[in-house]
Amino acid sequence: MLQLVLRVVHLFGAVFWLGGIVTVTLAVAAYEGSERGKVAAAARGVALKLATPGMILAFVGGLTMLAMGWSGYARAGWMHGKLLLVVIAAGLTGALTGKLRKAAAGQEVGGLGGLAIGLVVLTALVLVLVLLGPVMMPAGGGG
Repeated sequence: MLQLVLRVVHLFGAVFWLGGIVTVTLAVAAYEGSERGKVAAAARGVALKLATPGMILAFVGGLTMLAMGWSGYARAGWMHGKLLLVVIAAGLTGALTGKLRKAAAGQEVGGLGGLAIGLVVLTALVLVLVLLGPVMMPAGGGG
């Protein structure tokens, strides 16, 4: 039962984290000039209330499951790939929130759309690894 609760926490967290940060970033990228600053200020507030708690939930749920099943996950190559992509996604999230802060302060920022698209691609790759990895690369090695 605990495993199921952790999985739900992890998945809901990931949806709020990645969905939230990508949505607010693309919304801000759609505006120019002084309008962008106003939208960025509101979007940053949403990101702090939605994406940040989502990231925390995703990490807490995921790391707890990882710790509970380390002996199996340590041998699963797909999990190592997933962890790398999640660390990259966390870094991109930091870059995006920094750009949102600058845009909210009225500074000109570029690359919002590209960073958001990068997160979407990373999310898709993580999903492929999670769904196909255990089937294609089982933890036992299948030698």
